[in-house]
This record gives sequence, structure tokens and C-alpha cells, in this order.
Amino acid sequence: MFMIKQLMTKYVPGMLTCQEVDSFLYDFHQGSLSFSQQLKFKIHISMCSECRAYVKDYKNTIRLSKEGFTVVQPVEKVPQDLMLAILKTRKSSNLKKITNTEDKD
Repeated sequence: MFMIKQLMTKYVPGMLTCQEVDSFLYDFHQGSLSFSQQLKFKIHISMCSECRAYVKDYKNTIRLSKEGFTVVQPVEKVPQDLMLAILKTRKSSNLKKITNTEDKD
């Protein structure tokens, strides 16, 4: 397949190289390529399994990144006993840090 791709890139006018596909990837994803650029991009992707996998991984990375930044709905109301327990633990932890620091001096 590599040989066919190499020959196509060399002898078919306008055929994109893998490097050119990489440089077009962002614009392709954004939908800002011209019709002829989109066509050349899609032809290359249809022939090149490496670039096809690369584009798939690119889209997957974008999807996972978006999922990582989804807004978590705030909790309506935190139970007061839970809040007090958390605050008590934090105060206790801070006191231990202060005490340990003073012991070292």
C-alpha cells in the first residue's frame, strides 16, 4: 500500500501527502477547507490507513477533552452535619501541621 500511496502522491496532481493531511487536520475538523481541499483530504484518508487512524485518534482526543471539561451540576444543598465534619477535619489537620512545625523549631 505504501508504494501505491507514494506513486499517487508523485503522479496524481494535487494528491496530498501525509504531512499535508496533518497540516490540514485542524481546518478540516473546523469545516474551513475549500471544497477541493476537502475532497483531496478525503481521498487521501480513504487510501491511507495510517492517516485514517490518526484522524480517528484526533477526533477521539477532542471528544475526551470536551468530556473532561463538562460542567458538573452544583449540589443543591450540602447536609449541615457533613459540612461540619469536613470543617472539623480541616481544622484538626491544620492544628497538627502547626504543632508539628513548632516542635521542629
